[in-house]
Amino acid sequence: MLPGANGGVEWSPIATTPRAGLAYAINLHQPMNYFVENAAYPGGKLWLGGAFKVIGTEEQWGNVTAVDYNTGKIRWQVKTAQPMIGGILATAGGLVFTGEGNGTFEALDSFTGAKLWSFQAGAGVNAPPSSYTVDGKQYVVVGAGGNTQLDYKRGNSIIAFTID
Repeated sequence: MLPGANGGVEWSPIATTPRAGLAYAINLHQPMNYFVENAAYPGGKLWLGGAFKVIGTEEQWGNVTAVDYNTGKIRWQVKTAQPMIGGILATAGGLVFTGEGNGTFEALDSFTGAKLWSFQAGAGVNAPPSSYTVDGKQYVVVGAGGNTQLDYKRGNSIIAFTID
């Protein structure tokens, strides 16, 4: 099954840049099989009657995609080594921020997808970034806590950066 039980873009919020007419999404490609398993209903808990299992011989990956929402065409796409889950943030200043399960938090050019900056957080950056302003200074904040569903390294950091 593709893109896998964790969905292509269904878990992670998108972002937009209205002046560019672009919507940004992070995606995952995680080929899986579904196996029927005989198990008693666990009373009020999630019960699938089986299990989704990653196909070990198939490549897993993710990507960051910019879609022109006036035409529906992909403007640019950046492939990542791991499936992406968490979210993406676009700023009015032409930056897109997102994180990866390997701990990388990065800024991309919102018009081209070129990597402009990155930071190693030490745990999976699998939360949607957010931005706020204090006394005229813009900040970007993100959690680095990992993800149990994709088994990305756990942590407990909230990290804030300033945009100059």
